[in-house]
Amino acid sequence: MTRRGVVLIVAVVLIAATAALLFAFDPFKWGPQPEPAPTYTIAIDAGHGGRDPGAVSDGIEEQEINLAIAGLVTALVNAEPDLVAVQIRTLDMFIPLEERIVRAEEAGAELYVTVHVNSYTTSEPEGVETIIDTTRELDDDGWVLGELIQHGVTEATGAVDRGTRSQESYLQRTEMPAVSVETGYITNDAERANLLNPEYQAKVAQGILNGIRQFIDWKYPPVSQE
Repeated sequence: MTRRGVVLIVAVVLIAATAALLFAFDPFKWGPQPEPAPTYTIAIDAGHGGRDPGAVSDGIEEQEINLAIAGLVTALVNAEPDLVAVQIRTLDMFIPLEERIVRAEEAGAELYVTVHVNSYTTSEPEGVETIIDTTRELDDDGWVLGELIQHGVTEATGAVDRGTRSQESYLQRTEMPAVSVETGYITNDAERANLLNPEYQAKVAQGILNGIRQFIDWKYPPVSQE
């Protein structure tokens, strides 16, 4: 091999070694890395279940509707890149109210949403309402969550807006924002038919997600990287 060839080979080796060192000590690779995007855990609960069917009308049990809608909300939440859903009740089974809250807290949930269906002694009442427990002051985040979900569901479905109100509830057992969404009246014939319709259930679920999404964006605004 000629001297020129040897010099050429040495030059190639040196260039390759230099490139490897530059890659290994790339300041962009080994320097401070941006914080990973945060994720938020959302507890979704289907009210009643098992030996507690909830309201019953025309042979339809509330717990069935609750479970169907809660499952749809869970899927929508999990489709959001920064949200993770924890569905508390996934089967037709009884879960004590205290245990539901404990499961949500142990999962590290930022908020708790339980799905219910309303009922009355006559068939006239209709519409959606969202309930906050009576221990919450008006400046509690639970009211913000409730009002956003209430607006989200009524906007998505066109249902009668019965508003957000307070009521004594097991939700007082947690400090996280917690609401109960009463998605319609099982005792109203037209509304019961809607609540059994998968397309309408999907609208309800989308409305709940919209409220959750707005709450998370309000409570945890993105931090500027500048």
